Amino acid sequence: MTTAAQIARKVYGPRGVAKSAPVQMRLLPPERYLFTKLKELLGMSESSLSREIYLVGLPTFLAQRGLTEWANHTLAALSA
Repeated sequence: MTTAAQIARKVYGPRGVAKSAPVQMRLLPPERYLFTKLKELLGMSESSLSREIYLVGLPTFLAQRGLTEWANHTLAALSA
């Protein structure tokens, strides 16, 4: 008889990735179509592709709004 401790658990994301409430976003049909095609082309999951796009675009978003220093300060406070 196996116990819960003996059953290997599936890992769905890297360690340290928040598993609380997921972030949802809405895409217009052409955006969704391109996203789906890109996901298939790259062989990535939706969440992995979304996270990569977010990480690539975040610095530009912050810079356009003058929030780069604020973000750095906020992350430093998290690490402290």
